[in-house]
Order: sequence, then structure tokens, then C-alpha cells
Amino acid sequence: MQAVSVETNDDGDIVVSQKIDDPNYPDPIIVLSPDQVPLVVSWIYEARESSAPDEDHEDQSIPVNFYARGPEAEAENLSVFNNSRGMIVLKIDDETFIEISPAMAKRLREQLSSTIRSALTDMLGPDA
Repeated sequence: MQAVSVETNDDGDIVVSQKIDDPNYPDPIIVLSPDQVPLVVSWIYEARESSAPDEDHEDQSIPVNFYARGPEAEAENLSVFNNSRGMIVLKIDDETFIEISPAMAKRLREQLSSTIRSALTDMLGPDA
């Protein structure tokens, strides 16, 4: 495995390079705009997870911190955002929210996607 370096250039782009020291080929260099970085990072995480198929996260529980007023709370609208600590916050109202790590939010997203696909399949499927 060859070492990979990550730097920024004068334009503010991210430059990923790998020194392979092959006289027949230039060292590979990838230039990413700051807008492309989250997408590329998600691809890297997905590739890493697909390379380890023995780990099935679908049935694992998702640890969250849940803060609530109690059962007398009225229905509210859900909003989602990042807080200053880098956690994903699912806000129900000013006093009720769920705080979850980005890695666990991704696991939640995968479980939600699977559940949504299942629900759509059931809904659009023929009647018994």
C-alpha cells in the first residue's frame, strides 16, 4: 500500500496525491473542490462498508440520547441539523430532541431506507 497525502492548493481545493515512484507513470493526483468532499467521503465510507460484508448493521440497535418533556407533550414538527459539537440533532420542539453521532445517523438512514423500500413494496404490491 502506498502512502496518500492530502493538502490544499492556493485555490482552496483539496489535493489528494499518492507517490508511487514509477518512472513510466506519473504519480496520481486528484483535485477536489470543497463542495465535492462530503460526497467523496461518503463514497469512501460506503466502499469500506461493502468490503466487510460480514458486518450486518441492519438489525443492530442505534444508540441515541433522547431528551423529552414527558408523555403529555403535543405533536410537533421534526427538524434536523448539526450542533456545535458535530452531532446530528433531530429536534421535536425546544425541549425535546434526539442527539446522535454522524456514524449512527448513517446507520439510522440505512435502516430508514430499508424500511421505506419495504413499505413501498407492500403498498404498491398486489392485494392478496
